[in-house]
Amino acid sequence: MKRLYLTLITLLPLIALGIWLSQQTTLESQRIELGASPAARTNNYLAMEYFLREQNIVTEVLPSLTGLPLPTSEQQTLIILSHDAQLINKQHTQLLDWVAHGGHLVLSAQHEALVNTHQSLLSHLGIKKYRVAELDDLERRQERKVSTVPATTETLLESAQLTRLYLENEQSPAYLAFNTQYHLEDTDNRAYAWANSQVATHMLQLSYGQGLVTVLNDFNLWQNSHIGQYDHAWLLWYLSQDSQVRLFNPPSQQGFFKLLWHYYAVACMLLLVLLLLGAWHAAPRFAPIQSATCTPRRQLIEHIQAGVLFNLRYKGQRSLLLSLQKDIKQRAQQRFPGFSSLAVAEQWQVLRQLSRQPVSLISHSMRPPATKKLSAQSFTQHVANLQQLRNAL
Repeated sequence: MKRLYLTLITLLPLIALGIWLSQQTTLESQRIELGASPAARTNNYLAMEYFLREQNIVTEVLPSLTGLPLPTSEQQTLIILSHDAQLINKQHTQLLDWVAHGGHLVLSAQHEALVNTHQSLLSHLGIKKYRVAELDDLERRQERKVSTVPATTETLLESAQLTRLYLENEQSPAYLAFNTQYHLEDTDNRAYAWANSQVATHMLQLSYGQGLVTVLNDFNLWQNSHIGQYDHAWLLWYLSQDSQVRLFNPPSQQGFFKLLWHYYAVACMLLLVLLLLGAWHAAPRFAPIQSATCTPRRQLIEHIQAGVLFNLRYKGQRSLLLSLQKDIKQRAQQRFPGFSSLAVAEQWQVLRQLSRQPVSLISHSMRPPATKKLSAQSFTQHVANLQQLRNAL
């Protein structure tokens, strides 16, 4: 009962915490309703679709990459926003065949592993992905020397680590905020256009058949919160101009536990706390073991002596002697069937053969005891003779 009270007292602040969390969740949901729409919260590239349609660019969202139609006379651009490397590499033959017929494929290396154990789409194009930390210091210094950005602007942009894209007949480059932790390398020297940051290359463009492949370091610059920064929207327009755009952006598959936590976070927390409290309540207490108080107990011999004295006091000597004689006859009956049907003299002879005791001791012990009370010495001697005969059997 004491532990139950302690458990209830512990639950009170937890219940208060649960109520506070539910209120915070309600306030957060109200704040979200005032902000982005549900479609924007589920699709990080929704602003990208709106921007393309505002530029009068025909935009279509593909449900899958299977059955992709070959490009016609009109130029087509396919932007793969999915990060599922297994799906993309599984369709790399079909995608490259689509590019070879005149399509423009735009994809990111964000899904590409640093160590490829299989033939991926980028490795088929001769493009490898490295960490910037793995690049040689000498190569970094050479890249800084060939930079054509003015010194004042270079100093300001070095802290932001922006990527610069230079175009012909343009006096200033386009600035893009790629993830500068990774570097794209054209191992086959097939790229004819690229964009570099202070330390690495983050965009490559190369020809494949009759089409074009553009590889970006990542697609974070086209997400809803970043597309309006720097020249991110301009790059999307530049890669999609005068073409029909197809976007492949399947929704990410969320597991059961992730969905459960997303919609029932407070209930999950309370359930977890209750499980922990239940485990604490049922767990053994790790404390010094208290030795059990040993109450004085009688030994077996003491129990026997007490029982004998009780029978002797309430039943008398003759009852105890008859019990011993009866026990002797039962043991003899077990060893010599038909013992009970023999005469008394014959029984004594059988007992002599079985116990190898003298007939005088047997006859003295097995006679019916007298009704009068024996002396203590005589009674003890009679009991000893009967026990000797019983043990001999």
